[in-house]
Amino acid sequence: MTHTGIKGVGRESGDAVGAAVFGVLTAGLDAVLVSRIWRWAGEQTAAEHRAAVLQTAALAGAVLFAALLGAAIAGRDSTPHRRWRYALLTALASHVLIPLALLAALAAHPARPTF
Repeated sequence: MTHTGIKGVGRESGDAVGAAVFGVLTAGLDAVLVSRIWRWAGEQTAAEHRAAVLQTAALAGAVLFAALLGAAIAGRDSTPHRRWRYALLTALASHVLIPLALLAALAAHPARPTF
């Protein structure tokens, strides 16, 4: 058996609980963000609808990429529980990038005063 750094069955259950907690937090945060993106779904113009689709796709892409990155960071020799925990932790952590991306977008296009 390869050395995985696991000291007992308790570690696997701890990883499973961690993965469940991170997964629930990520799903809840994504549900709030998607509900804010689509809050006016029935009243959107075509341009607003396209923007909402792009925002939803960007959110899903960032979270899925982060989850795959987390599973890769965990490594092949780790347990499935640990890979899930790392994947869902990085998916949750990817939400930190959302405000940073918004700040970068605002810095790149500062609001111009209109008189």
